[in-house]
This record gives sequence, structure tokens and C-alpha cells, in this order.
Amino acid sequence: NNMLTPPTMTTATTAFMITMEQKRVLIEELGYARRDVEAMRVDLAGPIISKRQRCPPEGMPESWYKQEDEESNSMLKRLEDESKYPLKFPLLGISLVLFGKGFSDAIITLIKVNMGYNGVSLTEQFMGIPVLAIDAVCVAAGIGLGVWTWKTMRD
Repeated sequence: NNMLTPPTMTTATTAFMITMEQKRVLIEELGYARRDVEAMRVDLAGPIISKRQRCPPEGMPESWYKQEDEESNSMLKRLEDESKYPLKFPLLGISLVLFGKGFSDAIITLIKVNMGYNGVSLTEQFMGIPVLAIDAVCVAAGIGLGVWTWKTMRD
């Protein structure tokens, strides 16, 4: 009787680390040095083990070593820079909101006065403080906080 075997499904896998068992086989059975295994490209460990390829007498080829990835180094630098000044962007955001609130309120008040809206005046007060003075303080505080943050929290 001729039995048909069902088709097997193949999947593509990408290794992201060399397992302890793979390290053991590479070092103990195939003769690779521990420091070479630690520096070996992850994608090569599986094929080397499956082919039972012993370590070449002249040592591991240069192309088998992990290459320093510039992208990961730049990401690490960016993370270090952000961790140096964790309040930089929140403070810049607050300064932008303060400036925007004061500036837009002052402009809206000036437009309303020039258009002759009833009950709107440049001398209007809020709890005894002139509204335009509050707007000016918001603009000044926003600019001051933004400039201080930008200058003192440079990369």
C-alpha cells in the first residue's frame, strides 16, 4: 500500500538570540571559543550547528562577527540624551501653551475692541487685575520658560 504523506508546512523563523544549548554545542562540540560565540552573528548559529561545521583552524571569519549597528548606537544616544533632561519637552510644551494663551487672548481682545463689541474694553479687569496685563504676563512667562528650557537643557 502506498501511503501519501500530507504536505508539511514550512515556516520562516528569524533568530534574535543564541540559546544556551546552541552556545554549549558551538563551544563544547564544535570547538568555538566562548568569546567568539558571544560575538557571533545570531543568524549564523543555527546553520553552523545544523551543518556541524567545526571552528576553522585559523579562527572564526571576520564576517561572522556582529557588526556595531550605527542605528542602535544613535537610538541609545537619543535615549541617553532624553534621560538627561526628562522635563525638557514638557516644559517647552507648557511654555508654548502659556505664550499661546496670552498672545491669542490679547489679539482677540484687540480685535473685539476694534470691531466695537458691546462690553469689551482695553481696561477690562479680572479680580482687580487688567486682563491685558494677565495676557502680557502669560506671553512673558511663556517666552521666558521656553528660552530658559532651550538654553539650559541643550544636548
